[in-house]
Amino acid sequence: MRRLSKLVESGALMSIDAELGGLLTRRAASRLGEVEDARLVGLAGAMLSAERARGHSCLDLDTLVGAAMPHTDVIGRMLPNVDGWLSLLARSGMCGDGTTTTSPLVIDSGRLYLSRYHAAECRLASAMRSRFAAREQTSPDAATIALFRTLFPPAEGGATDWQAVAAAAAMRGGLTVITGGPGTGKTTAVARILALLLQRTPDLRVALAAPTGKAAARLAESVLAGVRGLPIGVELAARIPAEGRTLHRLLGYRPWNDEFAHGADEPLAEDVVIVDEASMVDVLMMDALFAALRPTARIILLGDQDQLASVDTGFVLGDVCRAADRCSAVHGVALGAWVEQLSGLSIETAANVAPLRDAVVRLSRSYRFASQPGIGALSEAIRRGDANGATTLLADAHYDDVTLRDAATTAALLEPVSALFDEYLAASDPAQALERFSAFRLLCAVRDGRRGVSGLNERVEDWLRREHSVPTRAKWYDRRPVLVTANDPATGLYNGDVGVTVIRDGVARVWFRDGSGAPRAVSPARLPAHETAWAMTVHKAQGSEFAHVLFVLPEDDVQVLTRELLYTAVTRARVRVDIVGSSELLARAIGRTTLRASGLADRLLA
Repeated sequence: MRRLSKLVESGALMSIDAELGGLLTRRAASRLGEVEDARLVGLAGAMLSAERARGHSCLDLDTLVGAAMPHTDVIGRMLPNVDGWLSLLARSGMCGDGTTTTSPLVIDSGRLYLSRYHAAECRLASAMRSRFAAREQTSPDAATIALFRTLFPPAEGGATDWQAVAAAAAMRGGLTVITGGPGTGKTTAVARILALLLQRTPDLRVALAAPTGKAAARLAESVLAGVRGLPIGVELAARIPAEGRTLHRLLGYRPWNDEFAHGADEPLAEDVVIVDEASMVDVLMMDALFAALRPTARIILLGDQDQLASVDTGFVLGDVCRAADRCSAVHGVALGAWVEQLSGLSIETAANVAPLRDAVVRLSRSYRFASQPGIGALSEAIRRGDANGATTLLADAHYDDVTLRDAATTAALLEPVSALFDEYLAASDPAQALERFSAFRLLCAVRDGRRGVSGLNERVEDWLRREHSVPTRAKWYDRRPVLVTANDPATGLYNGDVGVTVIRDGVARVWFRDGSGAPRAVSPARLPAHETAWAMTVHKAQGSEFAHVLFVLPEDDVQVLTRELLYTAVTRARVRVDIVGSSELLARAIGRTTLRASGLADRLLA
C-alpha cells in the first residue's frame, strides 16, 4: 500500500487509482498467499485505472511492463513478463474471462479490462457486426435511381464522387460511417441521403443527434441548409427534421440514476438515426446508443477520424475506420454494383471484401477552405505529421489566414481578436450577442497555467476591466460567456452548451440557443454546473466552428499537446487561425500522436 502511495506522489497514479489497487491487493492476498504477488495484482489494477482515465479502454500488458519499469525502485522488484502477468492475474481470483460479471477485471487476448468496459466493447462490436452485415436485398427502384442521379450528377472530369459513394452505401446498409475532414461534405451527403430515404418511405422517423448541444444544432442547421439547395419538392423537403438533439436527450438520460430511458427493453422509435461528431462519442455512450436501436433501424455515423478522440474512454470512430483500412484498400464488388445501379458510375473494387469495408467511406475533397488556402494547407500538414511543412507555411506571408507568433502581454495576445471583442460587447440584444460571440473563440491545450483556460479567462477579465470598464469582479456581469459543464434535462441544457449573460434593469439572464436556433433565457440560479468561457479547451470546442480561432499554446511542453489536438484546434476555424506560441513547441506537438488501447478493431474483424 505504501508503494502505491509513493506512485501517487511520483505522479504515476492518481489517488483513485491507488484506492482500486489497494482493494485488489487485499482481495488477492487471500488467494495468492504471497504478499508481493498480491501487490503486483493491485499494481496492475491501479495502472489499468490510470490508463482508463487517460481514455484507454484497456491495458495491453506489454505496455504495462514498459510503463512501470521506471518505478521499479518504488515497487521494490522487477515486474514479470506478459506470461507472468497473465498467470498471476488468473490465479488471483480478481480476473475473469468476460463470461461472468462477478470479477472486477477481465483478461481478454492479452488485454486487461475493467469488467464494465469489456462488456460494453463486446456488446458494441457484436451490434456493429450485425448491422454491417445487414444489407438491402432488393435493387433500387426507378424513382430512387432518378432522384439519386439528380442529386449526384456526374463529377467534372470523371472523378469519383465519394459523397455519392457514401450515399449509396447508406442506402444499402444498416450502419454507415462517413468520415472526412471539415468541409468535405459529410452533412451535405446526409441531406441528400435523407431526401432519398424519405422519398422511398415517406413515413420514416428520423433523428439528428450529436454528443453536444452545439454540435446537434450545427448538424440540424447544416442539413437544412443542404436541403434548401436541393431540386426536390416542398413536401419532401418538409419531411426532413429541423431539430438536432444531444445523444443524452435522444436516449432520455436520467441523471438521478445515471441511466437512459431507452435501451434494449424500450428501443427508440426512430427508423433512421444520424450522429454527427462521432469521434467525440465514447465506448459507453456508443454502446448505449446501439442497444437502444430497433433491429431494423438504420444508423449513419459522421465524423473526422483525425480529430481528438472522446474525452471519455475509447475512440470508437477511429477503431472502426482503422479496422476498415485493415480489410482492404478498396470497396467490395457488391457496393460497386450498387453504386453503378444508382449513379451509372463505376468505382475500383475487389472481391471477397468484408462488409465492414463497404460501410466506411472517407471523403477527402474539402470545399470549406477554397478561399482560405492557409487553413486547409496547415490542417493537412498537421494531419500528415509534417512539422517542417506546417512551420514553413506559417512563416509564409502568402498565407494571410494563418499566423504563428508569440506575445508577452495580454493585450498583444488578444490583438488579433480585439475588434471582435468590441463588436461582441456592443451587441444590441441577446440574439446578436450570441451570434457575435460565436464568431470567435480563444482555445487552449490545457486548463491550468497562465496560458491555460483558467489563467487566460482571468487575464481576459482583467483586460476587459482595464480597457473596457467591464465590471468583471462581479460574479455575474454583462456579456459574461458561460460554458455548461453538466447535463441537466430539467433546463434542457447539456455539457458543452455556451450562453451569454445579458443584464437589463439589474437582472441577469443567461441566453442560449434552443434546438431551432432561437435564443432563450435561463436564470443564473437555475444553471447546472458551468464556468466562464472567454477561453475553453480544444476538447470543449470540438463539435463547434468559429470564423476566427485564437489558439494559445502552453508555455511548456505537455503530453496532451498532440497532432490530433492541433488538427482539431485549427479546423475549428472557417476564416482565420492565429496561433500563439513557439515554433519549436508546435513542431514537437505535430510529432506526437496518440493511439488509444482498445480491442474493438480486432473484434470488428473477428
